[in-house]
Amino acid sequence: MDLLSLDHVHFAVPDLARAQQLFAPFLQGSFTPAYGGEPLNAFGSWNTSGGDFVQPIRWGEPVFGGAAIERPGILSVSLRVEDVDRGIAQACAAGLRLRSRIGSEEVGFGRNVVQAQFAAAETFGLGLELVERQIPGDPHAPLTQTAVDHVEHTLEDLDAAAAFLGALFGSPFEPALTDAAQGARWRRHARLGIQLTSPTGRRGPAAERLAKLGEGTHAIAFRCSDLERDIARARSVGLELLRRGACGPGAQEAEFAPEAGVIVKLVQRSPSRA
Repeated sequence: MDLLSLDHVHFAVPDLARAQQLFAPFLQGSFTPAYGGEPLNAFGSWNTSGGDFVQPIRWGEPVFGGAAIERPGILSVSLRVEDVDRGIAQACAAGLRLRSRIGSEEVGFGRNVVQAQFAAAETFGLGLELVERQIPGDPHAPLTQTAVDHVEHTLEDLDAAAAFLGALFGSPFEPALTDAAQGARWRRHARLGIQLTSPTGRRGPAAERLAKLGEGTHAIAFRCSDLERDIARARSVGLELLRRGACGPGAQEAEFAPEAGVIVKLVQRSPSRA
């Protein structure tokens, strides 16, 4: 596919105010006032750095004219394209199934974006959306330029997923790295800000997380330049530090206990590895 960047990430949250408090220190942008209501079955707030937060009113029913949301957590990654209909054709040719195509104008928010969402079965459970921005000179920068190192998708078959998604994206994932302490292997697509992770065996933190949460997009890792400072920021909003340590050559990571289905991580990379 002709993909430009990771544009934004969709979150389903049980409490919009708490989500804003939790993510404000890391997204770096500003939140819009809450919008939506009963007719759209949700309230939402957008962060200008690329976070889309939705609080459903009735879980399990469609929100904002799109798909139903069953539970809190990271819903999907949204990849920017120049032409959403060309992207849809490319995705469908690769075997993906279109779930919905809707523009912001259709749900009363004016001409801004058109988004296409795909069923996740063909993408190893990764929720995938394409977005075409319609405002000339739109100021929204790609999420990987503003705040995010990667969004992490945990699954069983790392190499099969990396092969399929790399072919779909039109560029490969990096070679696998192994963390013996976590019992994990991962492959990162640095340009699009997506990391695939799988356990190396039946024991260890990675296997325990997969057993507890199942396959899915459970973590978002924010880029930082001062890990100690940002760990303090995370603790100040109530996050519990679970571990910290190396996460590949020239990189350090801190991981926090999940809240509302989302694991927050912080990653500091040396300039040559960023």
